[in-house]
Amino acid sequence: MPGDPAWPSLSQWDSFNAKVDGRLIKTVPIGSPCHYPVYNSTECAIVRDRWHNTGFHEASSSSVMDALFANQSCDPFTKPDEPCVIGTYVQYAVNVSKPNHVIDAVAFVKKHNIRFVVRNTGHDYMGKSTGAGALSIWMHHLQTREWTDHFSSSVYTGPAVKAYAGVTGEMLHADAGERGYAIVAGKCPTVGFAGGYIQGGGHSVLSSTYGLAADQALQFEVITTTGKFVRASATENEDLFWALSGGGGGTYGIVWSVTVKAHADMHVTLAQLSFQSTDVPYDTFWEAITTYQLNVPAYTDAGATALTFYNKTFFQVQTFYAPNQTEKEVQLLLEPFTNKLNSLGINFTSLITSYPNVRSADLADASAYGEILVSTDQFTSRLFPRSLYQSSRSIQDMLRVVRNIIDDGAVITEIAIRPTLSVAGHPDNAVLPAWRENERLITAMLPWDDHAPIKEMLVLSRKLTQVYGKAMHRLTPGSGTYLNEADPFEPDWQRSFYGKNYNRLLAIKDKWDPDQLLYGRTAVGGDRWISQSDGRLCQSQREL
Repeated sequence: MPGDPAWPSLSQWDSFNAKVDGRLIKTVPIGSPCHYPVYNSTECAIVRDRWHNTGFHEASSSSVMDALFANQSCDPFTKPDEPCVIGTYVQYAVNVSKPNHVIDAVAFVKKHNIRFVVRNTGHDYMGKSTGAGALSIWMHHLQTREWTDHFSSSVYTGPAVKAYAGVTGEMLHADAGERGYAIVAGKCPTVGFAGGYIQGGGHSVLSSTYGLAADQALQFEVITTTGKFVRASATENEDLFWALSGGGGGTYGIVWSVTVKAHADMHVTLAQLSFQSTDVPYDTFWEAITTYQLNVPAYTDAGATALTFYNKTFFQVQTFYAPNQTEKEVQLLLEPFTNKLNSLGINFTSLITSYPNVRSADLADASAYGEILVSTDQFTSRLFPRSLYQSSRSIQDMLRVVRNIIDDGAVITEIAIRPTLSVAGHPDNAVLPAWRENERLITAMLPWDDHAPIKEMLVLSRKLTQVYGKAMHRLTPGSGTYLNEADPFEPDWQRSFYGKNYNRLLAIKDKWDPDQLLYGRTAVGGDRWISQSDGRLCQSQREL
């Protein structure tokens, strides 16, 4: 750690900088204009105004898009006379442009016993993209995409794209639209594709049609922590390929690129619907929400994916995404729900529009709702399986749990999504098995207050874990959750994030990362380490 006698000297950092072609960046937190001695009120106002915009953090080699893991380090909302500490941010980053930069960084951190972090955009809710006292490799500018109409392997023949480590889902969507293809990738434009997203499974509006992003993986190029550049596929380094395809990012090796399937473009129908609780009795409002929940299986069976937000005052289907469906078909699909709203006397607004291709639908959807904001909430989540719909008792238990969370003041974000093995093409990968039985990904959210002491925010974090999370666990024993959008304090994370795959994944990690260089608190092998109050990582007692 900085300040330790063994911390590299300035001359050692300079030598390392020369070795990586002058691409070493010393961290200056982007919140520094809000603190003395460089305080500037004009610049600070700009920082505060942009703080919740993803692009602001994406352009930084050190900032992260999650307030919990920023830990108020050089926070723009704390007092100007409070020190601007680097805190949980990395100390240095290498702006990587070639594999040797990664290999040299690995050698340097091993020699000096420094924490190592792999980072792209910083769009990360689980703390893997940052670390106190760390050197990171910043993969963000590796943005090459290589398209082919004729990829061929023993398991797949057809169109594909090779995406390097800095490519985002938005880049792939734009490319695919120009070429008449569709890609299973995320909705938020600043989510990196080849890193934690696809390695963690990666859900998409196309997942009820084609499965998760990890199900599309054909090949990875990987730099190992022993300094080798290898390929992993269904026929080469098969164990590593299996683990990288859904077994969690940042723990087996450093992904240089991933090659994935491209699908034929298709027409898409979008629907939006919303209503308020103010004009009807609350029980009537809730009866309407209940009707929506009961109709979800019909939506996912049709290949649709639906993103919904609701709390005590509003209900909004922000995106009902129906590939290969006409406006009339979507209208009929939603009719049991809208008929119920009419019978209850609920005034609602709705819009159904068809688009000729995926790209035009995505752009219309993004235009309607604007940028996704970050560091505004903290949350816990759970996969609700289709089996909850098999008996009246389990249905009532499900409705009760959801309503109790809403009645307590939380906001729920729900994704109706069903990436079964059948729609995914029966891939052999490390995706959490609970995904294959899923019907709804339920996320309970409480606000993050920029101006509140962090201790108050941690009280809300405990509520998410100990109240909402526990209730959803009791409802869904044996299920799990999406490891990229989860409670970072999930008490049973090995089972909830990896299920029966955990021990196999741990053995693969030990093979490919024998020195345990790659770490994430909830990554495979993360329980072997304890983070001290200063951010220092120490081996847990059972590993000594």
